[in-house]
Amino acid sequence: MIRYLAIAALALCVGCATLKETAALRRVEFRFDAVSDPTLAGIRVDRIRAYRDLRATDVARLGFAVAAKNAPLDLTIHIEGRNPETNRVTARLIAMDWTYVVDDREILEGRLERALSFPPGEGVDIPVAIRFNLYRFFAGDARSVLDTALALAGQDGGSHAVSLRVTPTIDTPLGPIRYPTPITIRLSGESSP
Repeated sequence: MIRYLAIAALALCVGCATLKETAALRRVEFRFDAVSDPTLAGIRVDRIRAYRDLRATDVARLGFAVAAKNAPLDLTIHIEGRNPETNRVTARLIAMDWTYVVDDREILEGRLERALSFPPGEGVDIPVAIRFNLYRFFAGDARSVLDTALALAGQDGGSHAVSLRVTPTIDTPLGPIRYPTPITIRLSGESSP
């Protein structure tokens, strides 16, 4: 009888710890922070504001990429995760599924397999690397492809609605627990999916 009571008490303690950790991560706020290192077909996009800013070699490179229907866009989206100071438990993220959405279209999805701890009151950078063939989703001439890349890199004031849907998985004493529904983080545009 005492053995069963001890097991029940242990299960209750583990259950309480799990609930605290789950509640701790649920209180973590996720928000868009920045875009870094954007390139289109090997051209640094962060130094360009419009098509006229391209050098002759960049115009040729972009023209060849569009002609080949292969204009790779690479960028890193930085999400900040912040555990409120009032939360006394360090939240632990062990994985995060993500979907990159532009104008209500799911462009790319992936999984971040990096464990991160969110101490109370501290912001933590969560970098998400994005790479896809921009021409496949936004076909057009070199100028329109560049304009879309500029918008997705955050240099166009939001002509496209861009968001990242994330589904965190947290570590608990009972094992990993995945959020039941994704969190939508708006990156640009007036509306998000």
